[in-house]
Amino acid sequence: MGAGAIPLQVEKKFFEQVKGKYKFYVYTADMAYEGDDRIDVSANGGDFIFVPPKHLLFDYRFKNITEDQFQKAYFEFLKESYTYHPDTWDAVLSRKRIVLICACNSKGKACHRYFIVNFLKKMGAVFKGELKF
Repeated sequence: MGAGAIPLQVEKKFFEQVKGKYKFYVYTADMAYEGDDRIDVSANGGDFIFVPPKHLLFDYRFKNITEDQFQKAYFEFLKESYTYHPDTWDAVLSRKRIVLICACNSKGKACHRYFIVNFLKKMGAVFKGELKF
């Protein structure tokens, strides 16, 4: 195991602690969506608890790291964010519905929103797809 790596049982325990605590629906939408349930996860100006470090995002976009490497590092970032900002996370995750928006407006899995969706699904979210409005 490399420096900074978290053992699998620790990661499993993290998700076991939060699984079942929340029940909510997650959608994605483009930047034009203006609803109260929107969460901007854009690299420039998005909600800091969800925005990946720029170096990580650029490494992924420029293919310096694999999708699996990006997801692992991004999940670690999100878990740290949850640890350091539990009240903010709780306020977000206690909603019935959240809509993730990003400036890239990418359809499909090219956008990091889909990695957030995968993370949130481990916390009790149900992904409902792209919001049509």
